[in-house]
Amino acid sequence: MAKGQSALEYMMTYGWAILIIVIVAVILYSMGIFNPRASVTATSSGFSPFAASAAVCSSSSSKLTVAFTVGGLPNGASSATITGASYSSGSGISPAINSGTASPTVVSSGSSFNVTFSTVTCTPGVGFSASGVVNYSVTTAAGTATYSATGTIAGTGS
Repeated sequence: MAKGQSALEYMMTYGWAILIIVIVAVILYSMGIFNPRASVTATSSGFSPFAASAAVCSSSSSKLTVAFTVGGLPNGASSATITGASYSSGSGISPAINSGTASPTVVSSGSSFNVTFSTVTCTPGVGFSASGVVNYSVTTAAGTATYSATGTIAGTGS
């Protein structure tokens, strides 16, 4: 009888612990803790010397706007002229390839600018991502040089 009682006590002790762990896991799941899209709003990588600080895809205005901050420009240049921007391999947005316009087009270190892509379709609450290119030129004492900053952006449609 001692073995049966020992097994029953073992089951009761660890059974309650397992039940509590399951209840906590269900509560966390219902709060969305295990849903990574719930916590990710917008991300970016690349685009050096620019840093993408926000990406907003608006279904009501049919525009994708990406905000950039200018870091240190190459070759000691004091300003850069944004000559164009585009994205490709878009998922969650259409068209999959699009060209955008920058405002302002002449930027300096520490300043910011926006790139707007028109006629973009996105779905509110659905994630999107794309590979992007920002083309720019800088003028230094040695002359004018043209560069391309590449990177990726991702976010959720609004």
